[in-house]
Amino acid sequence: MEFKDYAQGLKPYFSFGKNDADFFVDMIGNFIKDSVMDNCKILDNMPDTQARYINGNSISKKDALFLFENKDIDKYIQWVHECIEKSDSYTDICEWLQNNGLTGSAPDIECYELLASIFLSIAKKSKAKKKTSSPFEESLNLIKDINTKVASLPRPIFVQVPDIASPIESPYIQELYAAYGDAEAVKNFSNKDLPHYPDYEDDLNDRRIDFYAAVSIERSLLELDADNLSNQFDVLKEETLDGVKDTNRKKYANGYEKMLSVMEQASTLQYRNYLLSQSPYWISNKIQKGVCHHLVNDGKLRWVK
Repeated sequence: MEFKDYAQGLKPYFSFGKNDADFFVDMIGNFIKDSVMDNCKILDNMPDTQARYINGNSISKKDALFLFENKDIDKYIQWVHECIEKSDSYTDICEWLQNNGLTGSAPDIECYELLASIFLSIAKKSKAKKKTSSPFEESLNLIKDINTKVASLPRPIFVQVPDIASPIESPYIQELYAAYGDAEAVKNFSNKDLPHYPDYEDDLNDRRIDFYAAVSIERSLLELDADNLSNQFDVLKEETLDGVKDTNRKKYANGYEKMLSVMEQASTLQYRNYLLSQSPYWISNKIQKGVCHHLVNDGKLRWVK
């Protein structure tokens, strides 16, 4: 996807009547850190130039690199979240993301990841590709690169669990409510019922911690800026699903028992294709269980049919 496609896709929902130049400034200003605003050359361009970026003019490699290197993840995600709420466009944005090959399960995060990947792609466009003498040598170089990166990996970014659940949590939390209600024979179980069931209130808090442990991995993989690691969260999800789907297919007394069994199974999994599993910071029981909730968001797991 090019920047103009991204901008034009979000403009009907996020511009709120602004002209193209003001919308561009609003988007870029919320994508980068406050501390670098005065040094952002692209924001100093004339309004007609800024408007042309929305309509197809190319962003330079230098500008794209500056934007990518000075991005503020939380700031942009919060801006997207507020735009979605203000325009009541959650369903429309999810559908737009799905039409562009994403899941649509976490629109604020996915909008950030998509824009970051666009800027990174522009910044890398003119880089010359290394030539290797043979496919075998290319494979060896890839293995060396991966091993070097895994050995030197920093700790993942810590993503704090918000006090109030964000819209990206809605699918898996609703499925947890269904599991709690199934266990207690309470129809349409909701957060209003939690005070009457303190054990489930504690359980929900634990599940949210697990979910955000996996979010930390998802965001941190993007920050690593390594092409050969960019798909590893998808690999992690695929291996987790392969490891728990038979447990999920078994019959249980209720959905809560099913969920607990799947979580127990997830904690025992050994990963072969997830390259970062050799680093203790990039895999743990919490992460493995949290990935299951991402699979619920993706529609791959359910606790109650």
